[in-house]
Amino acid sequence: MEVFTFEKSYLERLKEAEAVLSWEGAVMPASQVRSEWKSYVELKIEPAGWQAIWKIPRVICEDLKLRYPTIVYGYVEQVIFDELKAVFIVTAVQDNDVHLPESNEVSLVELWPTVKQENSALNVDTTAECIDRLRFFYTHVWMPWDKDYDDDRDWVQQHLEARIQLVCDLSKNRLPRPLALHMRTLLNEAHYIQQRLDFLELDLSDAESDDEAVELNDNATEPARKQPKTGSANGSLNVSTLPVTDLMCLHLRMAIIKSEFEILENPEMRRAYSELQSNSLKRLRSLSGKARQTEDLLTERTPITHVVTMPGKLQQQLDLLKLAQTLVKPETQVQLSNTLQDVLSICQSNDDILLSPGEHTIKFLEHLNDNGSLSGLVHPETILTPAVDLSTLPVVCSSDEDSTLLVIDGDYTLSQLVLDCRHVRRGILLRNGTLTMRGCRLLGDGNSSTQEGIVCMPGASVELKSCLIENFAVGVSMRSRSSAEMGSVQFKNCITGLELLEKTASVNLQGSKCTFDTCKLGILADGLAFEKGRTEKSLFLKEFSELQRYNEENILGNCCFNNCKRNVRVYNESDQLLAQRSHQRLLEEELEGENKENILLA
Repeated sequence: MEVFTFEKSYLERLKEAEAVLSWEGAVMPASQVRSEWKSYVELKIEPAGWQAIWKIPRVICEDLKLRYPTIVYGYVEQVIFDELKAVFIVTAVQDNDVHLPESNEVSLVELWPTVKQENSALNVDTTAECIDRLRFFYTHVWMPWDKDYDDDRDWVQQHLEARIQLVCDLSKNRLPRPLALHMRTLLNEAHYIQQRLDFLELDLSDAESDDEAVELNDNATEPARKQPKTGSANGSLNVSTLPVTDLMCLHLRMAIIKSEFEILENPEMRRAYSELQSNSLKRLRSLSGKARQTEDLLTERTPITHVVTMPGKLQQQLDLLKLAQTLVKPETQVQLSNTLQDVLSICQSNDDILLSPGEHTIKFLEHLNDNGSLSGLVHPETILTPAVDLSTLPVVCSSDEDSTLLVIDGDYTLSQLVLDCRHVRRGILLRNGTLTMRGCRLLGDGNSSTQEGIVCMPGASVELKSCLIENFAVGVSMRSRSSAEMGSVQFKNCITGLELLEKTASVNLQGSKCTFDTCKLGILADGLAFEKGRTEKSLFLKEFSELQRYNEENILGNCCFNNCKRNVRVYNESDQLLAQRSHQRLLEEELEGENKENILLA
């Protein structure tokens, strides 16, 4: 099953948006933008009966405890033009454990019409292109705060061309990479916050209506019970338990993002921001003893080792330096530093970094690559000791608005570290190269159904030795043509320990020392060929050796399963909801903020 995809240039996107927003009034206020899109959609989209894929939003996946992204198949029973939504009837799911209301009220931008339709008389090509234009506009051009603009301002004149140009600049890598990643991060966070706000405010309004119903039935024998909302994906959800103060925090964070983004939206301000960052970097280099002539900055220097220490007693510092002495070659230059954030800002790709015990908070908008390393100044066995206090270990964590803790784009080594991923959606995104991890512990929040420990993009490889990955929705996710070698790796308390999302993904569990402990599902393997005559969507297996029979070339080694609800689940390649190309496209959409070529514009 294939879905429609479109690749268009900046100029094409601009002309399309201008055609939709060609209002006859003197100015186009922000309040009129949505009305123009409603009119356009009414002319272009089939009102009912077309098949589509629904990519369930992250906020609903989190509330329903579903894996993200979760993709289901169905048809549109009715388009609600005034709200740019549709009543979507679910007819097929990839996973039988996914339970959704049959009828769901969803946003049009969450739907991807399929190329093959039961009713060939439908004009589905035009429908798909219209939704693509709508999705591009509301994903990349329209900001959540635009609806609050004053009506006497011309929104089109002020924002349309500038924002589409910004999308093009981001996709063409015309901005400094740290600035580009920062802006993508702000955009992704703003859209997520808006979805969360809409979701929570809907719950609160439902709760208020229930309270009114109870008051009206005070004299009845039994108060009126809440009924699911007809035609809503939220109908079966309980009212959110988040307090109103959390809603206020989301509004406050949105206001901060708005203020910052409105500054960066202006090309001149972006230039000034980049110059300010460059000057700050020069000051850091100067303070760290690296000031030199401009021509020297263009040449690679000899790699050095940065030792990052936390405040402590003199004897503690001396003990750390003695341990560092055993890890650093005598001829290597060493630089003492105060914070990991400063070191990441000034170090070169092939430098080594040593971290003292303590919490090292970062907001790193670059990638790590080219044979560098990040290691903790502790004895290897200490990291994996269950009862040890985290404050006595080198811990790397991130601020709660970041989406990914570390992005790796080349060969890199992590050792003797705790990666605290409880405030991020993803621990490590491995875009390219080989990541080697020894004696590391990745810690998730234990609650999210969408949080990932390590994601290996196509062609990347990871080597894990003596590591602990715990409390994630997915411990390690392997995309097509990626590979993993694991020895003495423990997956603990994960919803899914290891997932192989395509049959070309390979894994070698060296020996039999890898374990899956107390996971809901130990290993998920997608897209494998079943024996002739088998018609099931999926099979549950007890042993790793049974899985090997389905993919002998790419699945090697052995492992143990302890107290897992299910050990191995295999999905049939002949029973996929989506064609591989479409499935890969939708899978990679949630990684836009960490990828350079995140929007396909010619």
